[in-house]
Amino acid sequence: MSVLLMIIASACFATMAALIKALGPSLPIPEIIFFRSILPLPFFLAVLLIKKQRIFVVAWKTLILRSLFGFLAMSGFYFALIHLPLAESVFLGRTQPLILALLAPWVVNEKPTGAVWIAIGTGLLGVICIIQPSFGWMPAAWASIGAASASAMAHLLVRRLNRTDAPVTIVTNFFLVSAILSGVWTAAVFTPPVASQWALLIGIALFSTFGQFLMTIAYRKDHAPVVAAASYASIIFSIFYGYAFWHELPPASAGIGGTLIITGSCILIRSRI
Repeated sequence: MSVLLMIIASACFATMAALIKALGPSLPIPEIIFFRSILPLPFFLAVLLIKKQRIFVVAWKTLILRSLFGFLAMSGFYFALIHLPLAESVFLGRTQPLILALLAPWVVNEKPTGAVWIAIGTGLLGVICIIQPSFGWMPAAWASIGAASASAMAHLLVRRLNRTDAPVTIVTNFFLVSAILSGVWTAAVFTPPVASQWALLIGIALFSTFGQFLMTIAYRKDHAPVVAAASYASIIFSIFYGYAFWHELPPASAGIGGTLIITGSCILIRSRI
């Protein structure tokens, strides 16, 4: 059941990415982040009120850091989605668990084993295969890797927050801070969305919220490595969306690179079991 839930969650996240790509440059990235953050807030606030949990986190300094890195991750990921083929941007985003393993010794004092170093090296080879032959080191590819790095830092900070606060409280506060940051950033260049853009923005919020909800349930029902392995279904969905809507097919170099990244991540997952 946990694997099925994670596959459905992965489909939701891939759909969210496709909707962001469909918006393209028609709306500023901070405005997309603003609506992505503000629209799910009523749902999470309702959950907190029903469960009678704290609305604001205890470790607010850590929460602000987590939100800053999460905000940077969304900015880089959205930029990459708009300027790169969908599958390639998702491939590069999948370096996040490898970067997380690389950063863990300095952030949460987790020393990497030999298997972890092999996983990181394999993933690095995959990144080189994707970026150099396919993109000529395009800024959008670097933005995707930067987003994965920021996301890794955000996840490590969430581990710290989990010691003092409930997951729903953490997510709610993250969306709140992200809405404030993106609202300030986009105020000067705000573009009122038209009807078709509203439909895409609402879809982004719905699919991301539903995916987050299913992912949370999946991690509660089974071991984290098993659920994490199932999350790679998002790559399959991304390749399908890329071909169906933009006639994108990953080149052979990207396929090899993506395979290496997934292999490195699977080695990493296996080392956690």
